Amino acid sequence: MEFALSILLLLLVGAWLGYREIGVSFLGIHIRDLISTRLFGFLLFIVAAVLCLLVLFISDETASGVNNLSIGVAYKIMCSVVMTVAIVRSADQYTSAVTAFWGATAALAYHGDWAFHPTITAALLSIVAAPLLGLLLFYIYERVFDHIIFNTDRHLLLKNLLMKRLALGATILGGLTLAVNFALFSSPILSSFLTQIDVTWLPFLFMFLALLSMVTVVPTTAVLRHENSMAKPMSWALPSLYALITVLLLGNLGGTLLLGMTPVVVSPSQLRECSKMTKGARRRSLINLSSITIATPLIAFLLVTAMTQVVVSPLIIAITTCFVLTTCLLVILYSKQWHKHNITKQALDDELSHSTEAGDERNRMDVAAVTSQFNVMTSEIDIKHKELVNLSLYIKQQRQYLEDLSKGLNDLSHEEDVALLRQKLRETAQKLNENMRLTGEMDQFYTQVEGLHKNFVSRLLMRCPNLSEKEKRLAIMLRLGFSSKDISGMMNVEPKSVEVSRYRFRRKLKLDRSVNIVEYLQMI
Repeated sequence: MEFALSILLLLLVGAWLGYREIGVSFLGIHIRDLISTRLFGFLLFIVAAVLCLLVLFISDETASGVNNLSIGVAYKIMCSVVMTVAIVRSADQYTSAVTAFWGATAALAYHGDWAFHPTITAALLSIVAAPLLGLLLFYIYERVFDHIIFNTDRHLLLKNLLMKRLALGATILGGLTLAVNFALFSSPILSSFLTQIDVTWLPFLFMFLALLSMVTVVPTTAVLRHENSMAKPMSWALPSLYALITVLLLGNLGGTLLLGMTPVVVSPSQLRECSKMTKGARRRSLINLSSITIATPLIAFLLVTAMTQVVVSPLIIAITTCFVLTTCLLVILYSKQWHKHNITKQALDDELSHSTEAGDERNRMDVAAVTSQFNVMTSEIDIKHKELVNLSLYIKQQRQYLEDLSKGLNDLSHEEDVALLRQKLRETAQKLNENMRLTGEMDQFYTQVEGLHKNFVSRLLMRCPNLSEKEKRLAIMLRLGFSSKDISGMMNVEPKSVEVSRYRFRRKLKLDRSVNIVEYLQMI
């Protein structure tokens, strides 16, 4: 059971490495402009399978005792790595299977289950020294590339050509070094399988290595297919990948030469976060780096310690691993759905808020415009109304004057003194000439009234087109609230004539007797 579960867990870890660490290392290089993604994945698969097999047999022949883990110890390592990655990811933090592996091996070496003591030294070099070296190398490569490519006066086509050459070299070297890193990572676990199979099972080993490489490469190519939506600028990606390549070469080869067959296996995610430290969002990069460098190996160390000190049965370890993995997956799925729900809710709230604000602003603008227009119209109406009132008073005065004049003339008809009569007639004629402006004032009055109620007259004509000028003026006077007596005085007619005109006007409008004609005209 330990053998089968170890194989399944190693395949799961390999898929995680391919998706989160190997594939992400190439983001920003635009590999699809250099080589087909499928061809790159196939070549990476061949290289990874061959290197895994090569590292496995070299370690088995030249360093027996270094990687001769028992299947039980390898099983604990795989369980701790899977649980650590699941726990850290469920907390929405960055993690690495490589640093979890080093935390687990450090715990085994500390408790004596792995007798090769330099493992702790290799873990410290991988987790502490390698990121610092990667940060320094990224800074150096960034300055070098800026000097020879981005900050030069070369033609843009020459810059693109040089970047493509550097990117092609980074792709080839990066594929080889990451494959070596993956092979060295899996070799201690694979060596424990050799104790469970005999020589006649060699084809099974080849098939398993091919499957392991394929499981790792498929997520890698899946990430590269979506690199355009996830990639960083080329000015950042090239120095980052070259720094990663240099650290992997120094760590893998240098660790192999100095520490035997316990090389410095480096986490690509850790190096990538170190490169981000030179750019913006340093606080977030520092949190991610702390999660990968400190939290991940510490949790793996504690889990292996618990397995070593408390748990004995492999079945209990398997059940615990499945429970932790299932719980963490549910937590991750729930958090993603909750995050999407919050984003959707926030978007709907923002849209509603913006629409409400826009509607309120439009309403305020409309109200302000209507209020301003209403105020202007009210002011104009007040002015016109005062003018009309003054004019009507003036007309009344003229009417009164004419009545007085008529009465005076009647009195003169009884005068017998011819001389006195002639004198009074001359005085009356002089006064009449001075005050005889009624026709002009009435014309001015009607001109002002019709100009003020032009829209009203237009709407009235739409209802009753066959109105005379006299009826139009009568409608305006009624709408202004003048009584029949006032209208008769202004038109110099009898009130009875005004009543007859109102009756005929009502018949033209076809109004019922219950309808007040003044209210009807004011509603038009």
